[in-house]
Amino acid sequence: MNKRKAMIGWLVYAGAKLMAKEMLKSKAKSAVPGKKAGSRRPNFVAILAGAGAAVGALMFWRSRGSSNDYTPS
Repeated sequence: MNKRKAMIGWLVYAGAKLMAKEMLKSKAKSAVPGKKAGSRRPNFVAILAGAGAAVGALMFWRSRGSSNDYTPS
């Protein structure tokens, strides 16, 4: 491999990375989980799913942490 091919490869990589960042930024603006696209109204289903996941995680954490039945042998 020579320096010219390495430089071309680096330029292609840098350009692709820049294009990917721009595409992700444009998609991220329309994919805010708490809002509906084109509306100021919150996305009720996304908020409910997040709340359900949080409650489930807290219940699992509480059931795993309150176990006092352990007796060392």
